[in-house]
Amino acid sequence: MFLDIKRCIVHQIRNSLKYVSWKERKVVAHDLKGIYKAATEKEALSSLDDPQEKVG
Repeated sequence: MFLDIKRCIVHQIRNSLKYVSWKERKVVAHDLKGIYKAATEKEALSSLDDPQEKVG
């Protein structure tokens, strides 16, 4: 039996930030909020391209 576990946006972002260095967390957190708060899938996908240009 598999359960669908839905987390709130805050917990999804916190989980993602576990894999980011301390120096980059502020920028990545800001970008993740934009991705998770996107109204449509198209907006979220377009937001995915921007963070790679800032970090790295």
